[in-house]
Amino acid sequence: AAALAGTAFPINRDRTAAALGFDRPAANSIDAVSDRDFAVEFLAAAALAGTHLSRFAEEVVIWSSDAFGFIRLSDAFTTGSSIMPQKRNPDAAELVRAKTGLFNGALIALLTVMKGLPLAYQKDMQEDKVPVFEAADTLELCLAAMTGLVRDMRPDRERLRDAAARGFSTATDFADWLVRTLDLPFRRAHHITGEIVRRAEARGCSLAELPLTELQAVEPAITDAVYDVLDVERSVASRASFGGTAPPRVREAIAAARRKYLA
Repeated sequence: AAALAGTAFPINRDRTAAALGFDRPAANSIDAVSDRDFAVEFLAAAALAGTHLSRFAEEVVIWSSDAFGFIRLSDAFTTGSSIMPQKRNPDAAELVRAKTGLFNGALIALLTVMKGLPLAYQKDMQEDKVPVFEAADTLELCLAAMTGLVRDMRPDRERLRDAAARGFSTATDFADWLVRTLDLPFRRAHHITGEIVRRAEARGCSLAELPLTELQAVEPAITDAVYDVLDVERSVASRASFGGTAPPRVREAIAAARRKYLA
């Protein structure tokens, strides 16, 4: 690119690019020296990765709290409270959640540097180094921390199962059963299910614990076969469409991710 407009020397730019480890030479000499798209694109990818890491870290913080108790982390990824002896703070997840904010700032910082520059090399572009290097180091740290954390965490299967059964989680299965079995439009099935949920709330019981007479008081065509779909484990297993959360689909997704990223 020769700093701006190319060169009058009869060089082979393809050979130069190959010698420097590039796939090909830049197609435009001015663009080659005046943009930092590669750095901006990296920071954009880091910011997107950081968003996902931060959201997952937030899930870990919530799941490991006493209020939820879905997972347990070892002392390697937690610390004790300064005053409460029983408390375990999920420090690794909280720090990842905080550190990933750096990526957003780095991306905006470099975009702000670039947005007002004329189409040539400017000394301002030296300011791409700090955000890029800092983001790269922080991303490596966050990925390593979350990788170790995932290997460390242990699920509490009973609490997870109990939580899945709460909140009338099989109400959608009930509505789907009305559509499939009674050939009702979903709008009508939705209304019927809502009324049945209200009756269960009034009785302080689950849908599976409502007697058939209560169900038939709302829709006489309901039979006892509906109870088959009100089991929470069957409900989870029924989400078997591609990308769904049925256990076989989850195992498939994990295997596909391992083949793609760990092979």
